[in-house]
Amino acid sequence: MKTELRRLSEYEPVTNAVLKLVAKKTFFHTDIPLDQVMSENPRLIVAFNHASPLSWIPAPCLLTAQLAARGGGSRRPIAVMDRFFYSLPGLKDVARFITQSDRPLRFEELVRHFEELGTADLVVFPEGSNCFFGDPSGLQPFRSDRFVEISMRTKTPILLCVHRGSEGWGVNLPLTENLTNKISELPLPSVVHKFIGNRLKESGGLTVPLPPRPMAQFSMYTRLFQPQIPSDKEVSSIDWRDQVANEAKRVHEEMRSMLDYLDSLIASSSSESRI
Repeated sequence: MKTELRRLSEYEPVTNAVLKLVAKKTFFHTDIPLDQVMSENPRLIVAFNHASPLSWIPAPCLLTAQLAARGGGSRRPIAVMDRFFYSLPGLKDVARFITQSDRPLRFEELVRHFEELGTADLVVFPEGSNCFFGDPSGLQPFRSDRFVEISMRTKTPILLCVHRGSEGWGVNLPLTENLTNKISELPLPSVVHKFIGNRLKESGGLTVPLPPRPMAQFSMYTRLFQPQIPSDKEVSSIDWRDQVANEAKRVHEEMRSMLDYLDSLIASSSSESRI
């Protein structure tokens, strides 16, 4: 693990260049001013929706630009990426650059690392590989809810970030039940079967990533979310995993409603621009 972490200002030249390449214009809306969010929360967990498999590229770029413009250039981001990224020579360096870790951390290691850093922001895409199954414009089930557990254990609020514009970077191919059964029965490597899991059968489709092309507009909406954290007395009388699952369900519902609201903001903005 890196001891000296890069700051947002060090990522900004790269993220700004990427954003200019992929989005002709951007739209950003937040419930609470970001400068207030940052001043009141020296550390955050930042959770993005995924959309298409490659939509993880523009989302942090736009948020980085917004945070840096409001005095957040000194904040230190760390991120969680699937172990798969560390297994391929071409992607390993990308994973190290983004996560600021030379290897994937196990859960308890990540919790300790996040607590010890004190002022770093943890970036996650909780849908994970589920973005390969289902409509890119929808919100897929969380691959893991453990980011909510980290939030609850470290008493760190979650900055929810939803976005629109990059859904066209993936196409969902509906598959028949017969075909999904045949795929599940293929003698594929165990890592592939683990990746697919039950999602192929549940979703009935596979989302294939397409080459990124410039978007007319990339839009984002953020909202601060504070999970309900049980008191020390309550912890002994409840099922902790049930509590985490309940809070993760609230996060999922919140992000879904945020996407609906962002759609309405985009529609309203488009109507005003035509007047």
